[in-house]
Amino acid sequence: MSFKFLSKLFPLIVWFVFGAYAAGRAQGNLMQVVSLGNVNHQQIGSVLKKISGAGNFSFVYNNQTVPADSVISLTNYHGTIYNFLNDVLGADYEFKEVPGYIVLRHAPRKLYLTAEVDNDPGKQLTVKGHVSDAADGRRLNQVSIYEKNLLISTLTDEQGNFTLKLKNWNGTVVLTATRENYRDTSLFVLQDVNITAAPLKKQYEYYPEVERNNRGFGRSFARWFISSKQTIQNLNLGGFFAFSPYQVSLVPGLSSHGMYNSQVVDNFSLNLLGGYTAGIKGVEVGGVFNINRTNVGFLQMAGVFNIVGGNAKGIQAAGVYNRVLDTATGVQVAGIANKVQDFKEGLQAAGLINIAGHVAGIEVAGLYNKVNTFNGVQVAGLLNRTESAKGIQIAGLVNNSKEKTGSQIAGIFNMAPKVNGVQFAGLFNVADSSDYPVALVNFIKNGKKTIAISTDQSWFTHIDFRSGGRVLYGLIGGGYKFTDSPVKYAFDLGYGVHIINHPRFTFDAEYGFQASLGAKDQSYQTNSFKVLPGFKLNRTLQLFAGPSLNYTSFNRGSNTDVPVWVLRRYSDDDGLNVLHIGLTGGLQVML
Repeated sequence: MSFKFLSKLFPLIVWFVFGAYAAGRAQGNLMQVVSLGNVNHQQIGSVLKKISGAGNFSFVYNNQTVPADSVISLTNYHGTIYNFLNDVLGADYEFKEVPGYIVLRHAPRKLYLTAEVDNDPGKQLTVKGHVSDAADGRRLNQVSIYEKNLLISTLTDEQGNFTLKLKNWNGTVVLTATRENYRDTSLFVLQDVNITAAPLKKQYEYYPEVERNNRGFGRSFARWFISSKQTIQNLNLGGFFAFSPYQVSLVPGLSSHGMYNSQVVDNFSLNLLGGYTAGIKGVEVGGVFNINRTNVGFLQMAGVFNIVGGNAKGIQAAGVYNRVLDTATGVQVAGIANKVQDFKEGLQAAGLINIAGHVAGIEVAGLYNKVNTFNGVQVAGLLNRTESAKGIQIAGLVNNSKEKTGSQIAGIFNMAPKVNGVQFAGLFNVADSSDYPVALVNFIKNGKKTIAISTDQSWFTHIDFRSGGRVLYGLIGGGYKFTDSPVKYAFDLGYGVHIINHPRFTFDAEYGFQASLGAKDQSYQTNSFKVLPGFKLNRTLQLFAGPSLNYTSFNRGSNTDVPVWVLRRYSDDDGLNVLHIGLTGGLQVML
């Protein structure tokens, strides 16, 4: 059965303004009574924090428009929160109450909203109207007009006019107009009313962080895929969001939610080319891209890229690029790059680059990882760079940590202030403190560095540089044979361990590789294991000498003298191989 309030086509329009006065009369946090006692030269922000702490809610405001740093003084204030705000901030501010929050807006001006309905039988409902400044009557453009229960919206044009089309709707239409520096204004539009089983109910939430992050989201890569009208909608509507079971879109702005898509959190979103939503609580699939203003969970996939303005939780996969402006938790996979403000835990993998503020889990990139804080395993084909690291860093070329780290493994170079584990590099390690550096050259600030001149059983005279930490060290140097021999030069590499470091005595164990160079058929290589006791003459000089076990491979045709003290010798297709005992001794200069 239906029942008409008006004649055939002309609706009854009931107009009213939801201003600060009406909000103040609502029952809720604004009507709580507070007693502040004497407030002497305190900042408004501090007083608001005290009030909200006692009332179990939060104030939300823009520091650029609300004078939170201004100082006030009050004597024994006792009254409602609404009256306090009205007395302190004045009539130019609007106070909105939403669950858990009181939103403070600078809104010195008022809107005038008018509308009429075209409801021809068999056609969709069309609402037309205009918006103007209530004080001077100027028509206003770029005012957002929305019906939050139907999840539709539009913007006024240059003449302040708007049109909204409503499909399959016979209930009351509640239009709301909102614009920066203006108070929100709502209008009930009553059409022919049919009695139905149950009223339409929508779920709404308020995300204060979205209004704070709007500027950062506007500077992101996403802006190139969002129209200027949608950007204005975002600014006008702020952090108030509705929820819907699904949306389908071709491109941003051309979707089942129309221009209101940036204010709707969906459970499922299918974007044939690309989509733009407030957020996802479920699954989102994009043929090319997905863009979300707030949070995403629990599965998001795109052929090219995903951009999330809030948090991402669960699995995020893109063929090229993932970008999360806040926190990501779970698994993030991209063909080329992942960039996250704060990656808390899970797995982050990219074909080329990972950039994150904080990583607690595993991070893998084909080329480069850059992290402010790192806890778990970090693997890059070329370079890892972190501000603070803990765990294992593995890079094909370079690891660079600006604060202490666990272990570092790099093909060429490691750098960190303090290393608690093993620091392994093909060439160089640099650290303020590293007990277990493994590299040919180690610049450890609190470590040990020496230059030694020595000789061995082959009568080479060596000059070697040893450098390392408290336990491990590396060796690099060269030698020359002054005797008459076809092999004159030697190149030395090695690693060692400090076993005893007494004020007068030392004891080191060392592995070394020596390439002895002469004519092509005269060169040979020696692998040695040495034990080197030492005696300190003073703080600078030390004598050392000790035996070695050597394995030398001579090229076929070499007429170089075979060492004495041979334990075993045998020949193969490449030449002569000899296992023999040797002796090394010399003088070290401590640097």
